[in-house]
Amino acid sequence: MTTKNNISTIIFSVYILLSFYVFGGGIVNSLVAYRTWRVVGADEFPAFHQIDSKLIIPLFVIFFFLSFIPQILLLWFRPLVISRWLVLSALFFNLIALVSTIAIQIPIQNEFAKGFSSELIERLISTDFMYRRIPMFVMAILNFIMLYKVVRHSVNKPNLLVT
Repeated sequence: MTTKNNISTIIFSVYILLSFYVFGGGIVNSLVAYRTWRVVGADEFPAFHQIDSKLIIPLFVIFFFLSFIPQILLLWFRPLVISRWLVLSALFFNLIALVSTIAIQIPIQNEFAKGFSSELIERLISTDFMYRRIPMFVMAILNFIMLYKVVRHSVNKPNLLVT
């Protein structure tokens, strides 16, 4: 196995690990955490949101941004069975989630510094679902296809796995 083969294998493995971690964390945050915000009292909400925001950064946001590194590297270092088109498609959906986060969700989150707002929570939930969860779900499907191709070919043709 060549050095490029080893690098491709490591990059792909790290990418799959990070992308599935981010997908799972995003789903829990979206479908569980945001919905519980509806029942936090208006008086308690500022402190609650401050703690939540501090925890989400090291446990989720950092990994989300880190996932772009191996994803971009896959354009040059990827298993042979994964097409560049598949990597670009996954990157496109990840970028949709990133742009949505910067342009929509972060400004909504910043508004919570002023206090509790049912309207903002509903807008956060709806825009998160539309512009982050759906693209991330499509990206997870693409990532599963990549993983399936690698596993299938590693069983059938282990010497032709990486470029």
